[in-house]
Amino acid sequence: MDITQWYAVALGGLVVLFHVSYPILLIMRISGTYIATSFLKHLYHPRVRLHIRNSNRYIGFSSRTARFDVLLVVLFLVGNAVCLSVKVKDAASLTKRSGLLCIINLVPLALGEHMNLLASFLGVRLSAYASMHEWLGRVVMAEGLIHSVAAISSQHVNLQSTFRAAVTGVLLLLSSLAWVRRRFYEVFQKLHLILVATLIATIYLHGASKNIFRVPICYLFAAICLQISIGALRIGGTIYRNIKHRTPLSLATIRTITYKRKSGNKTREIPVLDAVHVHIRLARPWTWRAGQWVYLSILGVSRTSFVQSHPFFVSWWYRDAKGDATIVLIVEKMKGFTKDLVSVDPRSEMRAIVEGPYGRELHLESYGTVLLFATGIGIAGQLPYVTQLLEGYHNCEVKGRRIALFWEMDSELHSAWVGDMMKELLKKDTDKVSLIMSQILDIQLFVLGGYISSKTKPGDVRSLGKRIKMTYEAMNAEDLIRSEIDGRKGHTVVSLCTNSETSGKIREAVRKLLDKTIDLKELEYCPSRCASDKVKKDREG
Repeated sequence: MDITQWYAVALGGLVVLFHVSYPILLIMRISGTYIATSFLKHLYHPRVRLHIRNSNRYIGFSSRTARFDVLLVVLFLVGNAVCLSVKVKDAASLTKRSGLLCIINLVPLALGEHMNLLASFLGVRLSAYASMHEWLGRVVMAEGLIHSVAAISSQHVNLQSTFRAAVTGVLLLLSSLAWVRRRFYEVFQKLHLILVATLIATIYLHGASKNIFRVPICYLFAAICLQISIGALRIGGTIYRNIKHRTPLSLATIRTITYKRKSGNKTREIPVLDAVHVHIRLARPWTWRAGQWVYLSILGVSRTSFVQSHPFFVSWWYRDAKGDATIVLIVEKMKGFTKDLVSVDPRSEMRAIVEGPYGRELHLESYGTVLLFATGIGIAGQLPYVTQLLEGYHNCEVKGRRIALFWEMDSELHSAWVGDMMKELLKKDTDKVSLIMSQILDIQLFVLGGYISSKTKPGDVRSLGKRIKMTYEAMNAEDLIRSEIDGRKGHTVVSLCTNSETSGKIREAVRKLLDKTIDLKELEYCPSRCASDKVKKDREG
């Protein structure tokens, strides 16, 4: 075996390690050994924060990238650097080696950036999965460029096929730039797939051999088979989930959110314009668990909505009057699809395509004290855990003796997103209290701005009930954690679905306390901090 074959084996091992890292992590947590605790404290929980000066951007990694993920990336980059230099003596050998490595790296790249059932089943984090895809893509593009330059300098090149592959690669690179993805997300998704298929075809035509059992075409064939398999798995799962006899596709109903505030004997209703509830009557239901999220497409929202697919947490679920299974998604108004969705006629019923569910459950039932932190739309991910833990507690299925939910929101109106559900959960916790059980749920809301009353000032505290209060200031997560740790009951877990700034503060606070009785967990994907930053700047003048 030559060095490229060894590299292919090592790359395969690295990809497998990445996919099974979550099951390994669970075993480490259960074992509770010194090595396991040290790994969690110094490699898995700490995040890499390489800031660009005077900017919120990060160099190469997002603010949520764990040191462990960075370690895998470094090993990957070092492996490629070694392979590009060992026994490479001239431009001709560099041309051959860089081209071969480029094709080898295409194999795991074919897994795609879109979450799939295999990765979801193994508990791979969505952010880590996307990061893996991005780094594979960067290296493939770099090695393709090296290959082109080396081929031209050695004058052993088929200009026509090289030009086709180079142009496709450049277009793929340009379409993958962050600002292009943000501004033209819907176009990017479909264009990216087309360009990838085109690139694979041009590489095949560019190769000297067309024998699928010989190097390098065997690697290219493996990438094609993997991409087709993943695509078929997605399409098959989506068809199964949405098409049933006499029930073609799921049905989505858009419902507006209204903030209700009592003033004496009158109730003041204020419409919430930046979010809606989407109730989806499923064609084929599944077993609901906290932590699940779906990709959603709704036909008729706009001319191109049938090809748009976006991820949303399942916030809660119920059965309607007819007994049909229904899930509820909270959709915050951003750009594109969500902007169109919020402006849709309320109560209108539209056909919907649901892909999923994806997501791994955090398994919080074995902890005595559960601390849930959320900012902005992150409440959509945390609320199902409150529901599930309360049900488990009153059925004597969990060890929890205290559940504390802390939610920081940009505007007071946002409390209406889940206001009715919070009241229902508190009522459920009260109604089921028995001689041997006590109320275990407490909720604290923190409002950054957008106060409804002109008399409200920063720092004011308003009680909304016996176990729910609203504070008109930013959440001091470190103080909250410290006070909860002092009076905790049993083993403690801190769960995060917060923006990057808040996550960093909480993560560091917990890391200092991390031992066998305290754990830290994070949900699949978390809200952006952009909105919160804007509110804070407005308050500072």
